[in-house]
Formats: sequence, C-alpha cells, structure tokens
Amino acid sequence: MKQDQKKDDLYEKLLKYLDGNLEKQERLEIEKQLKSNRDARDLLSSIAEQAVLVADAGRVIEARNTTSKNEVQSFPNVLFWKWAFGGMAAIILLMITLLFTMKSEEAKSPQFLAKVIHTEGKARINGKKDITSGDKLFPGDQLSISSGLIELAYIESGVHVLGTAPLNLKMNSSKRVNLLEGQIKLVVPPQGIGFVVKTPEREITDLGTSFVVKASKAGSRVLVLDGQVAVKSEDDSKDQLMIEGDLAKFGRDGQVDWKSHSVHPEISELHTPPLPPNEASLHGKILGFKNSTDTTRLKRNSDVIAKQLLPLVQSGFQDRSCLEELTQGNPLRYSGILGSYKTFPTRAGLVPYAEEFGWMVWYHGQVIPPNSGRYRFWGYADNHLLVSINGKPVFEGSRRDSPFKELGIARSDHPSYPCLNAMAGFASGAWFEAGKDALQIDIVFGEIMNHETSGILLVEKEGTNYKETHWGQPKWSLFLTEPPTEDEFAELVVLRKQMEDKLLGSFSIRENASWKVVTPKDL
Repeated sequence: MKQDQKKDDLYEKLLKYLDGNLEKQERLEIEKQLKSNRDARDLLSSIAEQAVLVADAGRVIEARNTTSKNEVQSFPNVLFWKWAFGGMAAIILLMITLLFTMKSEEAKSPQFLAKVIHTEGKARINGKKDITSGDKLFPGDQLSISSGLIELAYIESGVHVLGTAPLNLKMNSSKRVNLLEGQIKLVVPPQGIGFVVKTPEREITDLGTSFVVKASKAGSRVLVLDGQVAVKSEDDSKDQLMIEGDLAKFGRDGQVDWKSHSVHPEISELHTPPLPPNEASLHGKILGFKNSTDTTRLKRNSDVIAKQLLPLVQSGFQDRSCLEELTQGNPLRYSGILGSYKTFPTRAGLVPYAEEFGWMVWYHGQVIPPNSGRYRFWGYADNHLLVSINGKPVFEGSRRDSPFKELGIARSDHPSYPCLNAMAGFASGAWFEAGKDALQIDIVFGEIMNHETSGILLVEKEGTNYKETHWGQPKWSLFLTEPPTEDEFAELVVLRKQMEDKLLGSFSIRENASWKVVTPKDL
C-alpha cells in the first residue's frame, strides 16, 4: 500500500511538474529523482504520451507541423508542455487514470514506422532499394547512405530525424532506432518523449528535446541542443541526465568526456557600419525590388529575389539584364559574412525598397589566395549564400528550399556542427584549385523577405591543421579579402566568443589567411 501511495504521490508531482505548478525546491527534487530513478522517467514518459492522446488533436497537429518546418525547434524547458495540458489538469488526471487501467486498442501504430521527407545523394534500404522521398520505412529496415543526407518523420510520434552520410542505422520500432555509424539530429515533440537512440556505447532516451548523436569507430558523441535526455550507462546500473548545452563523448575504450555549455540560437549583429569600398576592397552592392515594381506577378513569400538573380548566376555573372527592375543601396566593401543581419538593408542604404520580397548582396572582383593549393568553402545562411569562382558556383549554403538548388551545386551537409543552428547543418562545397593567377569571385548573400537574416562564410585550405572545438569542428578561417580594421577585429572576437559559448561553433581570424583583391570591379 505504501508503495502504491508513493507512486500516486510521484504521479501527481510529475503532473504538476509538467504543468509548471511546482515550487522551486519541489521542482529541483523532482529533477533529481528523474536523474537517478529510471522508474520515475518511465512514468514521466507514460504521462506525457497518454496526455497527448487526450489533448486537443488540432494542437498536436500544429505542434507536428511546427516541428517539421523548423529542424531545430526551440523548447526552452520541459514546461513547454504546459500547452498540452492547459487548464485541463484535473480532467487529464482522470483520463490518464482510466487509460492506465485499460488495455486500449485505439492507438495502434501504423504498420510502417516513418516516412522519408527528403533525400539527397545515394541512400539505400537493406542494401538493395534506392530511397526516394515519400518512401515508407518498416521495423527492421536498415538505411545506408554513402553520400548526401536524409530526413525522416516518425508517423506515430512526430519525431523528426536528419541524418548525413556516411550513415548506417536500423529502424527498430516507433520509439527506437539503432545508430551504427554516422550522425543524426533529432527534434522530438511532446508526443515523442521516450524515444531511444542506441549506439554501440550508449542508449540515449529523449525527455523532450532536440539533440545530436554521432557514432564512429572512436565511439559516440551526444550533444543536447534543447531540453534533456537520459543516457544509460555502460554497465546498466545508473542513468545520467544531460541538459541543454551538455556534450558527452563515450569512447570505445571506456573513456568519458563530459562538458556543459549554454546553447542559444542567436548571436549578435556586427555594429561596425558597412564601409564604402576602396582600391583594395572587394566591391559589392545590395539589391531589392523597387517599391514601384508591378507586384501582381510576384507572389509574396515565393523567394522572388533569388529567382530574379538566377539568370545572373547561370550566365557566370555576365548577363545583368535581370538587375534592371531592381533598386540598389550604397556601394559596399566586403568585410566578411558572419552573425545576424537584423537591420542590414537600412544600414546599407537600401531605402526605400519592397521589403516583402527580400534583398540580396552581390560582391564581385578578382582575387588571389594567400597560398597556392586546394580550397573549399564552409558555411550557411538563412536564406541564401552562394560563392562562384571564375563564373562557376563552387559553394551553396542556402536553405534547402532555395531556388539556387536547381543549379545542382555539389554540397555536403554536416548537422553535427551546430553553428547558427542551421536547418541542414553546416555545409561544405567542392574543392577547387587556386594558384598565383587571379580568380574571379562572386558572392551572393541575402534574405527571402523583410530585414533579418544570418550567415557565416569560412574557407579551408587542404592540408592545413586547424584547431578544433570540443565538439570536433575545425576552426576554419573566416573568409576575408583584406585584414579587418581594429574595430572590426574587436567585434569579430566578441562574435567568436558568443558562437563558442552559445552555438558550440567557432572560426579563426588569421593575419596571413586573407585573400588579396587584385582588380576591384565596380558593379
């Protein structure tokens, strides 16, 4: 009887915990119990799962749609679930009690576990069938990806999975996946709590979160971007609770490395104003649709600014006729792409313009690298980022729905690098040769609509040793075409610190890594 009473008391406290109605001390005690008691976590999982079954279906659908749209959904803490309970705590308590005492057959899982939302590159099921968007995945299916990426959505729970090559994983059940090799990023809505990722070293159980898991010959890594997870220990004797910002490495040799950080999806905007170009600068200009443009043919939110510039990119940046109906701001000097851009069009003199159709910056000129060799670009932008060398695009780090996708630019995505919390992860382009001869470079960067965007553009030289973050991302050089001013350098250092603290990413600012502009081009 006492045991039953304890369970009932815990049951009620967990309901209050999820509903945000516990005092601070009680909340800390519950979190301590969740950390040390697997039965408590199982009960928490059951409560959340059953609560979703009786919650308003429309809100559940809305949550799923939101999660599908945003690869890294923001769940500030477990109290996010309050929406699922609302003012119905007493009713839900009664409903869950009934559900616990009945063997309901109403919520049977579908025969298949998940659907493929999107795939790029070479992916196969069970080593035989090529995977395409819309394919259904069943228990026991083994996915292998040699190049590219794959997005999955679990039908029953709404769990969203993004995996990148090389990847090898097995679909176990609606609540479990076995990661044999590679890296996956998961976003788990409330109804998906309790989802398990199994690696050769550990089992990671979700408690309402967004997290990244990587498995390799060296061992496993777990990074919690939001919420919390429970990690089952190697000897199965004690679980460990990981919270937002925690990073854990579990080596095949038994070594464990654990770090905690504060993760936040945004970093600052550079305060240094856009400067006019000089003879040593890479010249640029910011473009947008004129207010007087006949907008009847332009569909709001259809990314018309990128579509407008496609002919320019396709012509190797020679055909400029597509620019005729656009307005432009002040001449710009390229000073790197990094951080948030909240008021950039106004600061760059693009006023007035049709804000609802976005803006784009185009930089153009002739450059030579600091040293001969092979290079490639890294980065990401929300929405658009493209780099072209000698008229041929070599890097595209835009969002997946960008019209630039139809250009077929080679791209690899790396979601385990959480810089800027990119929807598809950090992207890298193809290697290209750069010697003593000048190269034409064109950089396009911008936003689909309104003012705000974010981005980062780095460059890697083959054979160079770069320091790494503790998550394993090399600190590639920020792509610059002239050394930053004293004020710019000070701001870059601040932004780098913010990125390391909040996003677990980084970059380097090397004095000898700037590319030299040899023939500035007025646009």
